[in-house]
Amino acid sequence: MILLLITTGSLAIATSPKETMAKERSKNALFGSWLMKEIHYIYSDTTVILDMKYPGRLIISDSTYSIMYNPYGQQRKAAANISKLSDHEMIYAFKTLAFNTGSYVMTDSLFITTANIAKVAGFEGGKQYYKYQKNSNLLDLVMFDETYPDGKKPEWYGKLKILFKLERE
Repeated sequence: MILLLITTGSLAIATSPKETMAKERSKNALFGSWLMKEIHYIYSDTTVILDMKYPGRLIISDSTYSIMYNPYGQQRKAAANISKLSDHEMIYAFKTLAFNTGSYVMTDSLFITTANIAKVAGFEGGKQYYKYQKNSNLLDLVMFDETYPDGKKPEWYGKLKILFKLERE
């Protein structure tokens, strides 16, 4: 009986939350919270670089992800009455945020997400395809493709890539 208690206690100590997180991180190079530092909108003839003064965030767990950011990289204007937005303020608020959350799969160079909650109603079940390159605590994530739930592609497909430059928090 005493041996069983000692063994059980040892197992509990061996699987502390910090150790569990370290094991997940060792299995998944992207595991954790990443602060968005820059966004590069890459077109065939130009690249627009946004310095994220008000950064977004990418959070990756063992099986889910969440991404949220302001695609314009600027501070958003506060509503005149935060508890009662005008139609114009609501449209502005919606336009100045991008977000999705859901599940993902990974390879050694691809991160493929499937949204279950999306900014754009109807994108639930849609996929976004990213190439990634990690160097220590820095991550470059390039979205190069998107597929809607019905299999269609967006108008920007083949014309735009979006590079997110992130830093581990």
